[in-house]
Amino acid sequence: MDCINDAFRAASKGGHVHVVEKLLDAKADVNAVAAYGGETALQIASKGGHLHVVEKLLAVEADVNATAARGEWAALQAASEGGHLHVFEKLLSAKADANLTTSLAGRTALQAAAGGGHLHVVERLLMSKADVNAAAARNQGRTALQAASEGGHLQVVERLLAAGADVNAAASNYDGTIALQAAVVTTRNQLFRIREVIELI
Repeated sequence: MDCINDAFRAASKGGHVHVVEKLLDAKADVNAVAAYGGETALQIASKGGHLHVVEKLLAVEADVNATAARGEWAALQAASEGGHLHVFEKLLSAKADANLTTSLAGRTALQAAAGGGHLHVVERLLMSKADVNAAAARNQGRTALQAASEGGHLQVVERLLAAGADVNAAASNYDGTIALQAAVVTTRNQLFRIREVIELI
């Protein structure tokens, strides 16, 4: 059975929906977790942006709010980080928790989307009542505003500020920064964009 479940997760990672269907027929466990990282097929498919696989997994009752055993991410966070809007929408419609955090990385979907500069996902999360001021994660974490500022994502910063993001939010326990500090930590080729972000803050 472990071999079937390993193949099932591999097919989900590759976006091979017909293989996924065949392995489900062969009794693959839709919620089985990988031996090392603990990811489920849904988390893996969401990270890759494979909409048809995600739809199939949800149709057979994949756990939409399961978190990886190592505590790094859940399906909605994975889709948000990659900016996979269609996958993201499907997960939300399946009752994914917009404010879910994980035990290790501790990031919310909004923090993941903001860090990646994915404006449309950020907007959709805010519409779904995601907490714009959710605390930064323990392990080098960023609030949504800190993450967007660090990446120089001007439009995301503007949207978060309009939604009431706290520019002085507390840093995380380990190497956290406030938004202004995050905007300064950058490479030279990002300098002009970062200046615009600093002016907003």
